[in-house]
Amino acid sequence: MAPKSRRVLQAKCNQQQNCSIQASTSLFGEPCPGTLKYLEAHYRCVPPALTTTTNRPSPPWMMTSQPSVWSTAKAVTLRPTAPTGVGGAPPSSTPTSPPPPPPVVMSTATSSSAAPAPQHHHKVTAPSTTTTTTTTTSTTAATSTLSPNDSIVYNPPLYGSETVEPSNQPATSPTSIAYEDNRQVESIDEGEMCPPETARGLMWNWTKVGEVSVQPCPGGASGLARWGCVSGRPPHRASLTPDLSECRSVWLTALNTRIADGDSIINIANELSQVTDSKTLYGGDMMTTTEIMKKMAKRMSQDIKTFPDQRQREAIVRELLNGVVKSGSNLLDPAQLPSWRDLTHLEQMRVATSLLIEIEENSFLLADTVVREKTVEHKEKNILLAVKVIKMSNVGTEEFSSIVTPSNPDETVGKESSLGENWLRLEKKALLDNSEGDLLKLVYVAFDRLEEILQPLPRDNVSRVVNSKVISASLGHGRHIQLSQPVTISLKHIRTENVTNPKCVFWDYLMSSWSEEGCHVHTTNSTHTVCMCDHLTNFAILMDIQATVLADEHQITLTIITYTGCIISIVCMILATITFQFFRGLKSDRTTIHKNLCLCLLIAETLFLVGIGQTHQAILCGVVAGLLHFFFLCAFAWMFLEGFQLYVMLIEVFEVEKSRLRWYYLFAYGVPLVIVCVSCLIDPFSYGTDRYCWLRADNYFIFSFVGPVIAVIIANLVFLCLAIFVMCRHANTSIAMKTKEHSRLAKARVWLRSALVLVFLLGLTWLFGLLYLNEETVIMAYLFCTLNSLQGMFIFVFHCLRNEKVQKEYRKFLRRHVWLSKCLGCQEASGASSQCVAEGKERRTSLYTGSHGNAQSTESTSASSNAAPPGAGLPPPHGTSVGRTQMNITTKAKPNPTYQGII
Repeated sequence: MAPKSRRVLQAKCNQQQNCSIQASTSLFGEPCPGTLKYLEAHYRCVPPALTTTTNRPSPPWMMTSQPSVWSTAKAVTLRPTAPTGVGGAPPSSTPTSPPPPPPVVMSTATSSSAAPAPQHHHKVTAPSTTTTTTTTTSTTAATSTLSPNDSIVYNPPLYGSETVEPSNQPATSPTSIAYEDNRQVESIDEGEMCPPETARGLMWNWTKVGEVSVQPCPGGASGLARWGCVSGRPPHRASLTPDLSECRSVWLTALNTRIADGDSIINIANELSQVTDSKTLYGGDMMTTTEIMKKMAKRMSQDIKTFPDQRQREAIVRELLNGVVKSGSNLLDPAQLPSWRDLTHLEQMRVATSLLIEIEENSFLLADTVVREKTVEHKEKNILLAVKVIKMSNVGTEEFSSIVTPSNPDETVGKESSLGENWLRLEKKALLDNSEGDLLKLVYVAFDRLEEILQPLPRDNVSRVVNSKVISASLGHGRHIQLSQPVTISLKHIRTENVTNPKCVFWDYLMSSWSEEGCHVHTTNSTHTVCMCDHLTNFAILMDIQATVLADEHQITLTIITYTGCIISIVCMILATITFQFFRGLKSDRTTIHKNLCLCLLIAETLFLVGIGQTHQAILCGVVAGLLHFFFLCAFAWMFLEGFQLYVMLIEVFEVEKSRLRWYYLFAYGVPLVIVCVSCLIDPFSYGTDRYCWLRADNYFIFSFVGPVIAVIIANLVFLCLAIFVMCRHANTSIAMKTKEHSRLAKARVWLRSALVLVFLLGLTWLFGLLYLNEETVIMAYLFCTLNSLQGMFIFVFHCLRNEKVQKEYRKFLRRHVWLSKCLGCQEASGASSQCVAEGKERRTSLYTGSHGNAQSTESTSASSNAAPPGAGLPPPHGTSVGRTQMNITTKAKPNPTYQGII
């Protein structure tokens, strides 16, 4: 180990709360060129008042082929539990990389220790002052306070950045650490861990349920970022975003320090507005910014007394207020919304409260410096502020509006329109009762986008939302001034649909929450609510948002439609599948496509009917969702092949027919299988939701189904349009076309109509189905259930009952099975009428007419009979359809005759 390393660390980090060192040869030297090096630092936390140190001799250090282990009564083992990488994989018992080179160990009896660690996900099994650091580019030490009961998982960075394991236990003796070369780890159930993901510029590794993953803040900010994992189906992170409430940027920390050092408040205010406008902030920066605002107002209130000139005092305070308002507006900008999300809901409320208070304090600081009647207005992108000083003799009813004329003619109206149509009116008597001296001082502030931050938590299964801008009015220095006459506030609704029950509320500084005390709704309509309150503070409108809940009668009706329609559809598809499978006279590529389409829809409809609501069984629900995903994709694939096959049949009229079934099967089942497998590997927990056994829509996983379906429908429409073009081109040459070609085109027209209707039926069904599963509106529910029940019926009617070839096969089947003919009512008793005979004649007439309209001769043989039926030897009437066909029909005098001689 280079002797220079310890001296560099002592010089840079001794007596420092935070320490950051670039691990480079220019700083630490290069004693062993070409070798991989590890930097290990030992530190000991001391009280802030302790300023002296005692130099003790360092324990001997050595380099061995095995990791060093310090002897102690308590050993902590760092065991790698999961590989780390972008899009990391789940833990495995198979080693993924060889063990790293042995570390260089440096230890002191009075300091805590650190050992090199590979880029793995580490779990600390016992609290300790040990800090594990992997250093290839930089090394940073940071401190943090944790509860002894916290279970923490430390996530080392991926690309050589430092890693820190915090602890709150004092270092009293050397702590032993054993690093194991063996990379074999026990396989951990993936269902008990939160998967890796990237958030706020950090890669978060696999984390066990109940543990908190900790790593250094991004972007060079000081502090630690945390993200817990909680149980669920599937396990998920404890919050939507990591907790970066401890992360503080260097530049804001420096500004905070400069206030205590006595730097110019105006310069700090201007720099604060620039930093909040241009720099990336984190959750801790929001707290630091409001803290700086508070300190600036406090220092300015003291420093202003040293300025004898009143105009100078007013100018300085106004410049300070401009910087504070601009900084506050920057915090509310959409670009800083991720910074607010770095905080918990309670922390967000506290920071917002501090922002309201500090803007009010700095505004009254200006009002106190004004000694004459005056109105000061300042408008930023998200904050409109007005400070008004009025002589008591001129006091009247005061009204403040959010609609103001832009101070800069180049400013767009859009900046002011977002705050427009909100106003506040104070009665004269209420103002006079709260006056002090000869001047009345009022502060009015309107905020834009603050309502997005101050959203309340849901209660009683009803979501409540702040449905207006937040406006504030203050009189004197009181934050809750009681009025003898109520103040009137008119607020415009942000949302006008699906919102009910407006409530006039004010922001309670003490509780950091909304309260209805002292406020009530005066009038309201769909766009505005007028409130009246007996005090002054920050006002807004709370409204309830309730999800669309189907009424009981709709639930019953939809259940009946769903089950009845699906059962009918399933029965029809079973009949169609049997028809295409067992009637050998129908064998063709197109029939095979019909059969597989029916089979996929049959399985999918059955799964949908019995499994869509199995949400109480997580594994079963996920399996059902995966199978539905696969079979519906297969159904759409076969639907595409139907249009493709129709196009191929038209362009290959004069070519030798070639079977493409092998490729059809590979495409129709292979492509959906690949899509489902890839989707399952990417996010297996998105199969199944809390409401339905279907794909999740909130994380865009649903596009693994919607994307292929849209592509199939578009491709199918393209081939069908090409088929229509080919048919139109052939129709123009119909004079010279052969009779066989005419017949082929006539059939193609029927098939084309069926294919087009099927495309639109399936497409519309799942369009309404997705809207219903995600929005649950009544009309979408009815449309989906109705169209879903028509799919099987449509296929059976258009491809079976209305198909001449299938009709022939049905008639042959009926003739071969006498019992079925009897069941259908075609029987003839002794001496009965000739109804069945006539029906038989009609059937034979259609059967014996060839495909091109030529009659065919058929002889019928029967047993001899002594008596011929009336008119047996007479020729048929002229002009009948069987006029050119010679038929001899005899019937035995038996109760149950059979139809003999019919082929």
